[in-house]
Amino acid sequence: MSKGTKQQYKQFKINTLEDTCLVLKSIIVPVISNLQKFEKYSGEAEYILKSYDSNGSIPVDIYDSIHDKILYRQRELLRLLADHQSSAFSYIEVRKILEKRNFIKRTLPEKSRKTLSELLELRNFTFHNAQSMLVADIEIAKKSISPEFKDIAEIRPLLNPVIIHNVVNYEWSMLEGLVAHSKARREQFELSLNEMKEDYQEMLMILPDEVCNITCQNSNKNVQYIEQFVANKDAEKAGKKIALLSMGIQRGKYDGTTELFEKLINEKNI
Repeated sequence: MSKGTKQQYKQFKINTLEDTCLVLKSIIVPVISNLQKFEKYSGEAEYILKSYDSNGSIPVDIYDSIHDKILYRQRELLRLLADHQSSAFSYIEVRKILEKRNFIKRTLPEKSRKTLSELLELRNFTFHNAQSMLVADIEIAKKSISPEFKDIAEIRPLLNPVIIHNVVNYEWSMLEGLVAHSKARREQFELSLNEMKEDYQEMLMILPDEVCNITCQNSNKNVQYIEQFVANKDAEKAGKKIALLSMGIQRGKYDGTTELFEKLINEKNI
C-alpha cells in the first residue's frame, strides 16, 4: 500500500452532518468528564485555602498536589476546546467547519467567541517552552539595574554552578490566586461546553430519525446526557487499544490490514 494511502487514516474526514455530530460528540464527552474533575479539584483548593491562616504559608506538598491536579485538567480541557493544530479536533476548529459547511445556523455570542480566543491564547502559551520566557527573564534583570549604574553595570548570566531552586513552602496568597484562577477558568469552560451542547442539539434536530436512533423515550430529539459508571477493566482496555492504534496511525505504521491491526493492538502491548 502506498504512503499516500496510509495518510488517509491520520485524519477523520467530515463530509456529512452525521460526521460532524460524531466529531462534536467525541469532544463533548471528555470535556464533561474533565470539567467534573476540574470542578472537584477546584473545590478541594478552596477547602485547603480555608484551612490555613491567611498570614501563614502552605506546605509545598499540599500546594503542589492540588496545583498539579487542577493544571492537568486545565491542559486537557484546553486541548479539547482550543487546540489549533491541523491534525487535532477541538471545538474552536470544529466550529469553523460547522460554519463553513453551513451545518449550523446559530451564531456564537460575542462573549463565547471572545472566551474561545482567550482559551486559545492560554493554550498556545502554556503548551510550549516559549523562547520569550528567557527573553523576559533577561529583560527583567536589565531593567532592575538602578539608573545610576546603567552605564557601568553589566548583566552576565550565571553559567556555573547551575542553581536549581526547590520551593519549601508557598504564601497563602499563592493558593488564593490559584482558587481565583480556577473559578474564572471554570466559568469559561462551562460556557464553552454549553455552546457545544447547543450546537449538537441544533444539528441533531436536522438529522433523520433513523440516523439519530430515536427511541420512544426520546421522540422529541432532545439530547440526553447519561452517565454510566464502569467498574471493570473492559473500558480501560478498549481505551488503550484505541490509543495504541492511533499512535500507530500517527507514525504511519497502519495500512488497514488485519495483520497490522492485530500487531498494533496486541494484548502484550497493553
